[in-house]
Amino acid sequence: MSDSLIVFAITVRYGHYIYSTVMSNFWQRIVTAAIAIPILYVIFRIGGVIFLLFIMALVLTGQIEYQRLLQSRNLPYARGSGIILSLLIAVAAYKGHVDFSLMFTLSVLLVFIFNLRKTGEESAIIRGGATLFGIVYLGWLLCHAILLRNIDARGSIGFYAENAQGLADPGFFFIFFTVACTFLNDTGAYFTGLKLGKRKIAPVISPGKTVEGTLGGVIVCIVTGLIVNYGFGSPLSSDWTILFAIFVSAAAVFGDLVESAIKRGVGIKDSGAIVPGHGGVLDRFDSLIFVFPVSYYFVLVYYSMHGVAVG
Repeated sequence: MSDSLIVFAITVRYGHYIYSTVMSNFWQRIVTAAIAIPILYVIFRIGGVIFLLFIMALVLTGQIEYQRLLQSRNLPYARGSGIILSLLIAVAAYKGHVDFSLMFTLSVLLVFIFNLRKTGEESAIIRGGATLFGIVYLGWLLCHAILLRNIDARGSIGFYAENAQGLADPGFFFIFFTVACTFLNDTGAYFTGLKLGKRKIAPVISPGKTVEGTLGGVIVCIVTGLIVNYGFGSPLSSDWTILFAIFVSAAAVFGDLVESAIKRGVGIKDSGAIVPGHGGVLDRFDSLIFVFPVSYYFVLVYYSMHGVAVG
C-alpha cells in the first residue's frame, strides 16, 4: 500500500474522532450548520417525496434513539411495531390529513391489541405506554411537518394573501418560516441566557434554561419571522407574523423541556451523536417536534378566520 493510501485510510479512520474531540462544541455547531443549511433548504424547496423521505429518516433515527434511551433503563418496548407504525403515519400524512388521522387512530388500537396477550403482566402496561409515547412523539407530532409542507394540496390558498399577490408555494413558505424561527429562537435563547441568564425556568429538568434566555429567544424569533415574511413578499401582515413567531417560540421551549425530561429520566445527556455539536436527532429536532403541529394548526386557524378553505 502506498504512503498516500495509508494517509487516506488514517484520515478516514480518525477524522471523525479528531473532529468530535479536538474542535470545540461551538465550532462543531458552526461547521454542522454550514453543511446542513444548504441541504435542508434544497429538501424543503423540492418538497414532495424527497421531503417525505427526509422526515421518515428523522422518524426512524429518532425511534432508534428513543429505544436506546429506554434500553438504558431496561424498560420494555415493542421495537418493531413502534418503528413500523410511526413510518406508516408519515406515509399517511403525505396522503393527507384524513389518512393521517386514520393511521394514527389505527396505530393506537394496534398497540392495545398487541398488548392484550400480556394482560395481567406489569410489563404490558409499561411496554404499551412506552410504545404509544414513541408513536405519538415521533409518529404523530413530528409528521405534522409533512402536513405543513403539503398544506396547499388543493391549491386553495396559493392566490390568497393579506398584503401581497399570493404565494406560489405556501407550504415552502410555512415550513421555511417554522424551521428558521425555531432554530434561531434556540440560538437567541442560548446566547442571551449565556450572557444575561439568572432566573431558572425548570432547574430540575433543564438547569441551563432561564427566563432571560427564553425572552431573548422570543425576540430573535419575532425578528426572524418578520425578515422571512418580508423576504417572501409579506404574505402575512405584521401582527399575524409576530403572533405566529410567538407561538413558534413557546412551542419550541416546551419541546426542548420535554426531551430534556426524557433524557434526565433515564440519566443520559445526549440521545445520540449523529449530529456533530448537537448530539442526536432528538437533541437537534426536539423543539421542532412540538413546533410543527403548532405551526400547522396555527396556519389552519389563520386561513379559516380569513374564509379560505385549506386542503
